[in-house]
Amino acid sequence: MNKRPPIEVKISTLLQEGNEEAVSLIYDNYGAVLFGLCARMMGSKEDGEEVFQEAMIKIWRYAKSFDPSKARLYTWMMNVTRNTCIDQIRKNDRRPQIQDIDSNVYKVDSVNQGEIEVDHIGLKKEIDKLRPEERKVLELAYFKGFTQGEIAKDLNIPLGTVKTRARKAITELKRFLAKDIGS
Repeated sequence: MNKRPPIEVKISTLLQEGNEEAVSLIYDNYGAVLFGLCARMMGSKEDGEEVFQEAMIKIWRYAKSFDPSKARLYTWMMNVTRNTCIDQIRKNDRRPQIQDIDSNVYKVDSVNQGEIEVDHIGLKKEIDKLRPEERKVLELAYFKGFTQGEIAKDLNIPLGTVKTRARKAITELKRFLAKDIGS
């Protein structure tokens, strides 16, 4: 199993203790990648800033729900941020600009992020291995926040096909990642 970066362990501990220093450490060590996700999903820097602030508040507010035995802090924060963006997109009843996977799984300047890699589990490489139709379903669901019904309508395919492709894609990603971890 991968060893967690020391900063992640420190932030996790501070969050669990309710220590406000955790917020500064999150901002310094993960702020660029979290903000980058917000800006990309929201389609503008200005909208991204607003949602980023809301995501940081949610990370602080729900810190006690973070379980380090179930997920890495980085993954949990990315999911909180992503879900905050999706909530705002749905609230505004708008969609971000359609972008390809390369625009959504991006790299952050290593000077700003130290040893933390945005794609630390090699997700982009693994997603690229999927069949195009499965990859498209994941892109729309995960990176654009579409529901399965919206994906079916957007791609003009039956809902059952969307569900099957999503299930196959996730199963394949699990297989790819398990194979990489075992190597």
